[in-house]
Amino acid sequence: MLERFRKGSFVLTLTALMLWPCIALAEGPIMIGVNGEGQMSRDANLGWVRTGPYWKDIHTGFNQFNFGEADRINDDARVRGQNVLMVLSGAPYWCSGKTNGNTPCSLDYWRAYVEALTSHMAERKLQGRGGVAAYEIWNEPDSINQGAFGVGWDWWDLDTYPHRYIDYFVEAALIIHKNDPSALVVGPAMKSSKTRAVTIWQQFENTFIPDGRNASVLLDVISFHHNGEEWEHSETIAINIKDRIENIIRRWNPRNYRKPVWVTEFGWRADEIGENSQRTRIKNVLIEMGGGGYGYLRGYNVQKAFIYRQYGCDGDSGWGLYRCPNGFPRPVVYQYLQTLPFPATQLPSVPRE
Repeated sequence: MLERFRKGSFVLTLTALMLWPCIALAEGPIMIGVNGEGQMSRDANLGWVRTGPYWKDIHTGFNQFNFGEADRINDDARVRGQNVLMVLSGAPYWCSGKTNGNTPCSLDYWRAYVEALTSHMAERKLQGRGGVAAYEIWNEPDSINQGAFGVGWDWWDLDTYPHRYIDYFVEAALIIHKNDPSALVVGPAMKSSKTRAVTIWQQFENTFIPDGRNASVLLDVISFHHNGEEWEHSETIAINIKDRIENIIRRWNPRNYRKPVWVTEFGWRADEIGENSQRTRIKNVLIEMGGGGYGYLRGYNVQKAFIYRQYGCDGDSGWGLYRCPNGFPRPVVYQYLQTLPFPATQLPSVPRE
């Protein structure tokens, strides 16, 4: 009887091993955030907000800084029990000569801005007033000539000093780690995996800082964007994320391969696919990000994902969790996010819809 049991156990074990690649193993819950802040984000049970004043609104002139809006955002998040991912982008006109915020000022002005902001926020933490949990260095630097303010890197010679994204990243990361070691450095917040994106990853791999370390060591968390088109379902986005990690980052910047990943923008337009489909696709792709569902992202260490976007009545209103102009929640809020305990996380073991 014992021998029969052992043989049966062996068969069961062998069968389980044979099925292993087909089983969507749970990797870990995905913390859900949003591009936005305030009461709407808390009403949706979201524990992280991706936000922050633009560089131009903080660095208002030579050696002139205004932290009022940054303080308000952090005060609000602290009261609501939320964490802040602050985006550093949106250059001021007075030092860049451009009005769209996508052409960075000189490195000297950039250093002054990052130094002033992160010192101020670190002091808030020491005083028990809350501070920034993570800083994301720029917004879609692989894009160029974008219409939106503070989106893209409007220098064609991306690989020539001093126009390289990596030089701005290194300066900011060194300052952040010095002023606030508890804050994470996140980046490069890229939009796509085209030529400019490859150039930036190569810069990480091939740049060394004065103390001999490679620039990649300064990056705590990899970030990128994966907003879905009308024809792209959740599994398509999961496959695209895997492709970016395997065929872009692993190939061109292996030093950063397998680091924690935050998808800092993702979502679908409800005005294109319908509100119920928006809810379903968002839920399903979050399951996939955690390694569940079809298992495309099993083992890829995706930790957080920020829905694009919370609310707005401009040309991007269709992406919102809330309807424009009345601010009423869409089904993704009241049929999904509000069913999750605060702070909202998605378990990968939950079946897809």
